[in-house]
Amino acid sequence: KEMVEIVEEKNFGKLPASMQHAAEEAYEALLHTRDGQLCDVIIDKAALDAVYEAGKASKAPIIRDYAESTVAVADIKIAVRSQKTAKSMEFMKRAMAECSSISVDQLSKAALSGQDSIREYLTGTAYAEGAEALADSPSAFERWCDNRIIQTISPQKYNAFTIGPVVAYVIARQNEIKTVRIILSGKLNDLPDDSIRERVREMYV
Repeated sequence: KEMVEIVEEKNFGKLPASMQHAAEEAYEALLHTRDGQLCDVIIDKAALDAVYEAGKASKAPIIRDYAESTVAVADIKIAVRSQKTAKSMEFMKRAMAECSSISVDQLSKAALSGQDSIREYLTGTAYAEGAEALADSPSAFERWCDNRIIQTISPQKYNAFTIGPVVAYVIARQNEIKTVRIILSGKLNDLPDDSIRERVREMYV
C-alpha cells in the first residue's frame, strides 16, 4: 500500500536508492500503458532484487539463506503461474529475479513447455520437493512454498548466540498468522478437514 501511494504521488525520495529507479519506471509504465500488472511486475522484481542484494551483503547466514530461498521460491511461483496463464518468455524474465540456486532462463523455458517441464527442471535443483508438491495439487504446491522458507530458518533455533533465532522468530510468527487465517477461512467456507489440513503450513517449533 505504501509503495502504491508513493508511486501515485511520485514521491520517490521516500524510497531507498535501489528502489527509486523501479518506482519511476513503474510510474511511467502506469502512466503510458495503464497496465497495472506491468507496474506490479516492475515493483515486485525490484523488491526481490533488493532482498537478494541485502542477503548477499549480510554477515548473518540466516539472512543470506532466507534471501536465497525467498527469491528462488518466488521465481518458481512466477513460473508456475505464468505457465497456467500462457505468459511469454519476455514476461517471465522481466518478473523473475536472478539468484544462485535457480536459472531464470532455464526455468522460463521449462514454463513455456508446460508444468511437466517445470517439475523436471526442479527435480535437478535444491527444490525437488517443490516438483512433488506441484504434482499433487495447487494447494500442496502453495503449502510447500511457505514450508520451504520455514525449513530454511529451522536450524536457527540451535544458534542461541546469533541474530538467527530473532529473525527466525519473526518469520515464524508471520507463518503462524497465515496458517490461522487459512484454518479460519476453511472453516467459514465449510471445507472438509482433509482439505484444510492440506493447506496448513509447517510450524517453527
